[in-house]
Amino acid sequence: MNIDTGALVMFLIMWGIPTFMVVRGYLKMSEEEQREAMTDFKSPQFIFTVGFLVIGFLFAMLGDLLKVASMEIGGNSLMAIGGIVSIIRIWKINKLGSVLLFLLLLLAIFT
Repeated sequence: MNIDTGALVMFLIMWGIPTFMVVRGYLKMSEEEQREAMTDFKSPQFIFTVGFLVIGFLFAMLGDLLKVASMEIGGNSLMAIGGIVSIIRIWKINKLGSVLLFLLLLLAIFT
């Protein structure tokens, strides 16, 4: 397995800094806020939108880093599902925002 050093450094920076900041913010919360955050994280709305996007991005980056095409394709599929579900959820609230998100998703797919 041949790992590109530049891709590894980019992966560690892109996942290390946000993970550190989220954990630090979570630990600074009161117990009530922590319970509330965990309830939000376990909700189906969060899992099928943000959860799929983040896990898909992680798998896509790991697949690219480790040169495993199936992992990269699976990650891209999860990101697409998360994006579509996000578009549907936003459509109910803000039609213009939903169209903008759809156009950004198309831009990401075709570039």
